[in-house]
Amino acid sequence: MWVSGETRGSQEDLILHPGARKLLDLWMDLKGERAAPARVDLDLRQVPRQAPWLFILEPAGEAQRFTYRLAGTGLCGFLRKEVTGTDILSGWGRFERGAIARALSTATGRLQPAHFRLRYLTDGGQRIGADMLALPMTARDDRNVHLLGGLFPHANPDIWHYDELAPVDLAAVRLFDGRPASLGARDSAQAPRKFRLISGGLDLP
Repeated sequence: MWVSGETRGSQEDLILHPGARKLLDLWMDLKGERAAPARVDLDLRQVPRQAPWLFILEPAGEAQRFTYRLAGTGLCGFLRKEVTGTDILSGWGRFERGAIARALSTATGRLQPAHFRLRYLTDGGQRIGADMLALPMTARDDRNVHLLGGLFPHANPDIWHYDELAPVDLAAVRLFDGRPASLGARDSAQAPRKFRLISGGLDLP
């Protein structure tokens, strides 16, 4: 695992699920020239196929603790439990909790998008990888910062049969500075998109 700052690494080797790419494009469109979009700008009808896999996180009372303010049906179905109102870090080991929490805190504190590569294990012994995005946006009160996110499994979840899913490890964390060039935005002539997509992944174009 590695944690990236603003200047570490290149977008060329970044693998994003197609659904995560779609969410990132939406976030870039919503924010425009601002550092982050506002919650009132968000209309999930713009991403109907991704909406079940999206979530909104809000900082909880404790430092570096985040709870699901909203969680889509696809996300809850994948995790095999209702997670709205719960801690996103529940079930993760101490090291992973610390790394994810620091990245989420940076995303809200510095208004930086964060990308996570996660791995899960089913009660049947199947390992499932997933991409997760956490994108800052100002809350409806215009004071607090929430995170618009999405969790996208790397294969069609309809082929899996399990009753419980446990988080296993954090393969990678990347933080970006939010500028179009650094994110491979569609309208950036200086940085054409070079994202590689997960073959066989959940098709959410």
